[in-house]
Amino acid sequence: MRFPSLVRLIRSISCILLLGSGGTTLAAPEEAVGVLEAVSKETPGTWRIDGVDYVFADGVVVPKLGAGSVRQAGEARIGEIVRVSYEERDGIRLVGRAQPFGIGPESIQDGPHLIWKDDTTAIMVSIVDGEVIRTRHDGLVGRKVLTTPSRTVPSIEVSGMVLPGDSSWPDAERILAVSDLEGNRGTFLEFLRGNGVVDEAGAWNWGDGHLVLNGDIVDRGPDVTELLWMIRRLEREAQRAGGRVHYVLGNHESMVMAGDLRYIHPKYRFTSDRIGETYDALHGPASEIGRWLRSRNSVIRVGPFLFVHAGYSPALDGLGLGMDEINDAIRSGLGPPAWPAAARADLRTGLIWHQQGPHWYRGYFPQHAAQWGGRPSDEQIAAILERHGAEHVVVGHTLVDEIGWIDGRPALIGIDVAWRDPGEAAGLLFDGGELFRVDSKGRRTPLRRPSVTDSAE
Repeated sequence: MRFPSLVRLIRSISCILLLGSGGTTLAAPEEAVGVLEAVSKETPGTWRIDGVDYVFADGVVVPKLGAGSVRQAGEARIGEIVRVSYEERDGIRLVGRAQPFGIGPESIQDGPHLIWKDDTTAIMVSIVDGEVIRTRHDGLVGRKVLTTPSRTVPSIEVSGMVLPGDSSWPDAERILAVSDLEGNRGTFLEFLRGNGVVDEAGAWNWGDGHLVLNGDIVDRGPDVTELLWMIRRLEREAQRAGGRVHYVLGNHESMVMAGDLRYIHPKYRFTSDRIGETYDALHGPASEIGRWLRSRNSVIRVGPFLFVHAGYSPALDGLGLGMDEINDAIRSGLGPPAWPAAARADLRTGLIWHQQGPHWYRGYFPQHAAQWGGRPSDEQIAAILERHGAEHVVVGHTLVDEIGWIDGRPALIGIDVAWRDPGEAAGLLFDGGELFRVDSKGRRTPLRRPSVTDSAE
């Protein structure tokens, strides 16, 4: 049994101000992740992390300093990584919460990150066992396969300019759609193997099938970089086999590219500091991953489905835009600043950040409809589908108990489930003209069309 309300609560924690256990409140805290180097004996409650002193605020519990072979839960150790939330007052960094990682820097892996210096020169940066490895690559013209030091991503392929994909694939007959992977690479790989999309080695094995990733692939999880490279590799392998991988952008992709980093895994604050680049710069227009992300679409039609991360609102439909127009407008605006006031006020010029835009809209769901402009009518949904020649709108963004109809309406399908382990993972499969819910073992459950009674309830 899953508890989506609990998962929603966990997802929102990053937006809440941290409170010390003794009632100390630190407004707008900053965060540091680094190696605990020393604990002061002269000034109790003072830690030195990466050469900087942090003082625990009054009433905030200081984790116990551990030693020896037996580790106690929650203890901190010299030489291991810790995360602190703090507020700087009069030059003193006051800690409101500390989280020991229980591992040393030698356990950290990340990369590769490929940063372009000009059209043919790039620097590859990886972290392997806590060590930063940089290599320079010159003469990158045409298709090149580069070896990397990463054990998870041993090679990457680059081929110059990354072009946007088509917005419409009406002839797709076999489609598997997932959403909100949030950096859970291992679970996703097991899911793909269980459904025959990849072979045991992780290579594309699904012929002319279409795999759709409906946004929020980044943030929260610890294997975002490796997951992105895996998706990019599968995208190319699928195309060579006559299939396709479609990566639809969600709100967390646009947040990362704009520098809103509230939801990144703490590991990435550590790795970006070691690399010497901000996390958003590692996904910026000078990076290979950043260029690729900026070429992706935000609204696509695949077979009889209109895929959009959060939802396609009646207000968006009222603008009369085609899919290419929506996608081009969003691509042109990706990047800083995050949350510009003007963009949140005008949907036409603020498709990325406006609450009626495709990255944020939640009006399909009864529990959210009032805050998002009200429940759209069946006629409004039908108009959206008619505009784009589809039969169903498929969305992620809002967690559902299980993949299926939203609000009892077959025109709307929600596919956002948890991906922390294979027992939770699920996808939407369209095969032979039929719709199924599939799990990590490839077991199919037909989607039962809701009855009139179901809709009334």
